[in-house]
Amino acid sequence: MATCTSSLAQTPHHWTDWAGFVFFLGMAALLFRRSMTAGFMLFPIFLHEGMVAFSFLLRRPARRELEGWKPRIAAYAGTFFVLSFAIAASSLYPGWLRPSPDKLLVAAGYLCWLSGVLVSVWTTWRLRHSFSLTPQAREIVTSGPYRIARHPIYTAYIVQYLGFWLAFHSLALTFVLLTWFALTLVRIRYEELVLSRAFPEYAEYQSRVGMFGPRFSQLVKMHKPASVLP
Repeated sequence: MATCTSSLAQTPHHWTDWAGFVFFLGMAALLFRRSMTAGFMLFPIFLHEGMVAFSFLLRRPARRELEGWKPRIAAYAGTFFVLSFAIAASSLYPGWLRPSPDKLLVAAGYLCWLSGVLVSVWTTWRLRHSFSLTPQAREIVTSGPYRIARHPIYTAYIVQYLGFWLAFHSLALTFVLLTWFALTLVRIRYEELVLSRAFPEYAEYQSRVGMFGPRFSQLVKMHKPASVLP
């Protein structure tokens, strides 16, 4: 998404803005309380959920959105599917989230997880004026992490969940994460559809920037030496 200055005047917040703010602020408060007892590793997630909460109040009015239940199901399922599994498994089937006996894998998993959370905090901050759970178009953002990937938040989630899988791998968790990835691809298709309809220039951005990371042509351009004038 490219940073464009919106000419739309700020309108009063919709009830969904306040609902999202209250819900994610509540999650942030819960994580902050847990971080006091579970350790500092939960603190970055508290920052991320707090950033998401305030993004609902900072975001600009939507220029376009997709109607229907399918885009919304993909969005909400993609957002809460892994979290719901983790909550249910921890209380009902703890064996599905038993830590790996390999301490090296657990350490690598926590490192991936922490790296992904920090990237998601940075990306959410860059997206704060255009943030939405459901497919909506507010403005295009191409600065910061969006110069490298069209969907850096999902890239950050992939890194997080890879770390989660390394530390707590099980057949059930593998199935859940593969299902989440399939839902994410559907979600991306809806998001790019509404962005393309709202912003014709999105097609050019889409053609030169990869979905989860830089295209080969981007890497070549990044490493191409500057021409030297005689």
